[in-house]
Amino acid sequence: MKNKIFEGVQALRFVAALLVVTTHTTAYASERLDPSFTIWHPGQVGVDIFFIVSGFVMMTSTGSLVGAKGGWKLFGIRRLIRIVPMYWIATTVKLLLMIVVPGAALHAVLNPGATILSYIFIPSVNVDGKVEPLLGVGWTLVFEMMFYLVFTVALMVRANVLFFCTAVLTLVSIASVFRPPEDWPPAMFYLNPIVMYFVVGMILGKWTVDRNLRAAIIWLLGVVALWTGIAVLQSIVEGVPIYEPSLIRKVGITVLLTAVIALEPLLHGRIPKWLIRLGDASYSLYLFHPLMAPLVPVVLFAVGIHNGWVSVIVSIVGVVIASLLIYRFVEKPITRLLLRKFASRSAQSAPSIDTARIG
Repeated sequence: MKNKIFEGVQALRFVAALLVVTTHTTAYASERLDPSFTIWHPGQVGVDIFFIVSGFVMMTSTGSLVGAKGGWKLFGIRRLIRIVPMYWIATTVKLLLMIVVPGAALHAVLNPGATILSYIFIPSVNVDGKVEPLLGVGWTLVFEMMFYLVFTVALMVRANVLFFCTAVLTLVSIASVFRPPEDWPPAMFYLNPIVMYFVVGMILGKWTVDRNLRAAIIWLLGVVALWTGIAVLQSIVEGVPIYEPSLIRKVGITVLLTAVIALEPLLHGRIPKWLIRLGDASYSLYLFHPLMAPLVPVVLFAVGIHNGWVSVIVSIVGVVIASLLIYRFVEKPITRLLLRKFASRSAQSAPSIDTARIG
């Protein structure tokens, strides 16, 4: 369906961003306001959701580009426009804050080399020894750009994109077993079974287009089997029991996204428009909340309020409102302008989903 918006997926994008924001705001409250306040770690599953959605969007929005002359170029341009400008803006704001107010940014120091690598999505080590870019949440975009590169190559060589991407990402996942537990070079950052979430999204996207349920089930069972095999192999290599929660989490998130996409005919038209709008702003919310939310516990501490929940609630409400404004007045105009200028042919290719909203 031309320009179809998958409303369930779009709403889920906001839920995913909100989960990440909640985890981070509890961490800010604990670190800057009340050390006894508990950090809510389950919100990290929001990242898993984002990766599946990314694979889903790629598979449902590029049908007209597969096999087309220069289709891979149009795909690459669209992806860069969608991701890079807002990430560069957020990273630059973080950089300026570190220069103007050095004490405002924790877990970050000025490092010219690492800063340059951050802008071009190359893994680098931060002051805490973690492989993270200057804008911490940008670590997920390092994976995203790797996935886009693999997908672009598949289009360029006119291969079956699902087979090609699955083969490459499967090798990357299996190689993760042999990554040392610590002190590994930044280049090994990509070796992580989490990349198979992209494949899950692609499988669900293909099923949405061709409705071949049997093939989709076989593909999904194959991914689950791979995750299980990697968990078993990891336990053998490291000599430790299988870490079941990680495997259960992957399967659970896969089931959740499958259900949301399968229920789209029932959900379409029934999800509140305000929730869809929040889904539109989810990328701005994800990028900019680490620049704003940490200020809330600092201000509350200064005025004598030491309640962690107050900090979390005020932070979430504040960053959600700010993200809507950033989307409306910055992200949306910039994206439309760049698409019109550099990817007009892409905009005329009638994708099956509104990639400007859900990509």
